[in-house]
Amino acid sequence: MNGPVRETVQRTETNRSYQGHTVHAAPGVHEYTVALVRAALPQGGRVLEVGAGCGALAVRMREAGFDVVPTDLEPPHEWIQRLDLDNPEWTDATRGPFDMVVCVETLEHVENPRQVLRSIRALLRPGDRLLVSTPNVTHPHSLLKTVLRGAPVFFGPKHYYQPGHITMLPDWMLAEHVRQAGFDQIEVRAGGAMDYSGLRRLAHRVELALLRVVGLRTRADDGEGICTFVTAVAA
Repeated sequence: MNGPVRETVQRTETNRSYQGHTVHAAPGVHEYTVALVRAALPQGGRVLEVGAGCGALAVRMREAGFDVVPTDLEPPHEWIQRLDLDNPEWTDATRGPFDMVVCVETLEHVENPRQVLRSIRALLRPGDRLLVSTPNVTHPHSLLKTVLRGAPVFFGPKHYYQPGHITMLPDWMLAEHVRQAGFDQIEVRAGGAMDYSGLRRLAHRVELALLRVVGLRTRADDGEGICTFVTAVAA
């Protein structure tokens, strides 16, 4: 007999905020995203953000001088456009043109990430940019969690329903999805850190030190590398 259907909640629990907007991403992810967008568009430009959450990242990018159109499945503000990436209905506001699409910590929520990436590619002109990120399931901390509990960090029965992490994308698979969607000049990076505190944070630091000693901890581009970042150019 089938069990009751549980509701999926598309928000990560957090106590962090930026300019009054709750941050639903690992520490350092938004800051590193802004740095990558600046590197890709040094002269500024128009950016579509898909999966805006509560708007914290959009605010950061606007403060950095970018013209940002934020979207989300469940927009908490009127200035965030509604967009269901599993069934996108592009409007005049979200159709572009855009110089870059930013999709941070969002693809793990969708049912068909390859189709989402193809939809994004259809919005862009050759030479326009893409930035996507997702939890790094090949990070040594995630691999250890997989051995101990059968699921990497940010995934498992609890995360399946809240915040709705239903799709795991190793770095190689995400890069290949991006390539097959019609992008090239693909670069894979790692950034972000765990949001631990107290004794848990101390234990995590000991764990990372031990992983480094045995050669299992690789150097991240930013933070400890708990999230995978892929940048690419529309072919």
